Amino acid sequence: MLIFAIESSHDDTSFALLKDNEPLWMKTISQIDVHKQYGGTVPEIASRLHVKNIGLLIDDLKREINLNEIDLIAYTKEPGLIGSLHVGHMVAQAMGMSLHKKVVGLNHLEGHFYSAFIGKEVQYPALGLLVSGGHSQLMLYKSKDEYELIGETQDDAVGEVYDKVARKLNLGFPGGPIIDKTWREYKNIYLSHYTIPKTDKYLNFSFSGIKTNIINLINNQINRHEEIDWKKYATEFQNTVVLYLKEHMQKAIELYNPKCIVLAGGVSANSAIRAMFEKLHDNVYLPQMEYTTDNAMMIARLAYEKNRK
Repeated sequence: MLIFAIESSHDDTSFALLKDNEPLWMKTISQIDVHKQYGGTVPEIASRLHVKNIGLLIDDLKREINLNEIDLIAYTKEPGLIGSLHVGHMVAQAMGMSLHKKVVGLNHLEGHFYSAFIGKEVQYPALGLLVSGGHSQLMLYKSKDEYELIGETQDDAVGEVYDKVARKLNLGFPGGPIIDKTWREYKNIYLSHYTIPKTDKYLNFSFSGIKTNIINLINNQINRHEEIDWKKYATEFQNTVVLYLKEHMQKAIELYNPKCIVLAGGVSANSAIRAMFEKLHDNVYLPQMEYTTDNAMMIARLAYEKNRK
């Protein structure tokens, strides 16, 4: 089965081809340099750029294969920026009508889960930790058709907090890679962490308190005209996030006894989180770095899982 997939939920326009769970081709056009000047994604600009970029990718796709060889067309249906999603939806439907092929709209978050299984088979039950700029949640897959959300953030997503802390420290956007780089340089110097939040529901997250605590400490130093040690703040912030995620995963593993655990989402590229995660279980799946951010190959992999015989 040859699957063609489109991902356009946020600010990356991505096409991919997957044949029987073997990746053949993927190309992604990022908008990060455009949105960087605004300190975050501007939805209207994102949707306009998707229209432009998707046209470029269609030309590339035609050079890769004969479109009639495609068996199934998949696209990201939800969640995401409405305008961006609409562009992918319209192109997928138009191609489906033109080529007389089945079209399926799929969930972006489920796609992230399956990004760790591109070219691999899933072992159910599987426990997944999804950490990204817009989402932070724990997912338990009992089978390909049965999954349960067992924990989620009550406020900010972890990637969002990375951006906000980095902005307060004047480190730039996106904040995740910058803070992670700082952590790698200073992790053996700054060993402390901030208070770990508590939530009413056992496996839910709350990241806004960590962010508020750091911002208040920085503001107090500014008011006292003290020098801000941005390296210490950034490193101890990441120490806190890693410990928080570790504690939640350990609780979930003890409760559900999964056959494997999965780390996914844009923040899964973080070196500290990956290193911590690999030590939690005997059977760990991590996406390759090219599949950590939003990409069409993960949507193709999800489509394969849902539609395989």
